[in-house]
Amino acid sequence: MALLSGEALETALRRFRTHPVQTALTLTGLVVGTAAIILIVALGITGRAFVMRQIEGVGSNLLWANYRGTVAAGSARALDDVLTEADVNAVVARKDLFSGVTGVLVLRGSVTVQSQVKTLTVIGVMANYGAVRKNTRILKGRLIDEDDVQSRGRVCVVNRDLYRRQFGDEPPDGKTIRTLGATFQVIGVFEEPVDTLGRGDVVPETILVPITVVWSFTPLREVKTIFAEVRDFTALPSAVAAVEALLKERHRTGAVYEVESMTTVVNLARTISVGLIAVFVLAAAVSVVVGGVGIMNILLASVEQRTREIGVRMSVGARRRDILRQFLTEALILGAVGSLLGVLVGVALPLLAGLLVPEVDVRISGLSVALAFIFSCAVAVLFGVVPASRAANMNPTEALRYE
Repeated sequence: MALLSGEALETALRRFRTHPVQTALTLTGLVVGTAAIILIVALGITGRAFVMRQIEGVGSNLLWANYRGTVAAGSARALDDVLTEADVNAVVARKDLFSGVTGVLVLRGSVTVQSQVKTLTVIGVMANYGAVRKNTRILKGRLIDEDDVQSRGRVCVVNRDLYRRQFGDEPPDGKTIRTLGATFQVIGVFEEPVDTLGRGDVVPETILVPITVVWSFTPLREVKTIFAEVRDFTALPSAVAAVEALLKERHRTGAVYEVESMTTVVNLARTISVGLIAVFVLAAAVSVVVGGVGIMNILLASVEQRTREIGVRMSVGARRRDILRQFLTEALILGAVGSLLGVLVGVALPLLAGLLVPEVDVRISGLSVALAFIFSCAVAVLFGVVPASRAANMNPTEALRYE
């Protein structure tokens, strides 16, 4: 076997030397196909990672609960049914499920922007709002903290769009916004870096204030939405069910609470990314098959050119399986060379892209590299079966007479 492998290697190398252009063109399909598989998987997992980061910006492990009304005979929306600080504390108590819980309450005020009166969204937030929601980036100043909440400080953090129209690029020091009959000192500027997919209350005219200040305008320590960060993404369904059960237990029969999460969006994103990767990998596999056809053609030509050699080998005792093994080994060597070149190209391009664009986290799948190499080699051997069988099934006498 070692002799045959060495002879097959020498034959393959001799063909490279004597027919370099033909061999290069033959292996192009294999190189392109192998590289394409690796590149497509790399693009797919890099793209999926980017999409998942965007979803995580909204909160992939986040669930939120809202009161939707009371459905019972003779019942209407009642103060007993709205979500309150006590409900937030009840969810906080489930430390086995949640790593953070916060509540918000939204009021509508008005503000004068460039001589025009605009509706202002005033969001009362708890001190841990930024830690739980995670989709609040502070551009200037700071966010609401525990001291602001405990002291009911008349301070606010302004949405970037509103701040620019009101104050331009000036620092927030000494700036104020008047709304709800009170004056709020601006302590920071924020933005939502990731689109909330319709799951947020932030609009261009939005300020964040301590929730204790907003409670002074309401009869109860009410919250509009409870946000809870689940410790484990896989526990989201059970966490949603737990919050639903907890709220139903704490309120009247007939009160309707909507508890949602990003589970559907996350699973859909993962399914779409896997599907797209699979489709494009199949398309790249066509190039590998084309490369296999090329290897079959070059080996068929080799069999034709070496007919007398094959006849001589058979006449001196070479068995049909020896001839078959020789040509299959040649096919494997050609396939391995093309596959290896494809792997080098497929790995080098993403690495180069990562160096040129360092802010992009380019990811290469080691499994895809191994599978692409093995698949390409297997295709080469498979397409080498036809010429190998033709060589092995030659009649020795006729082969010796071949001119």
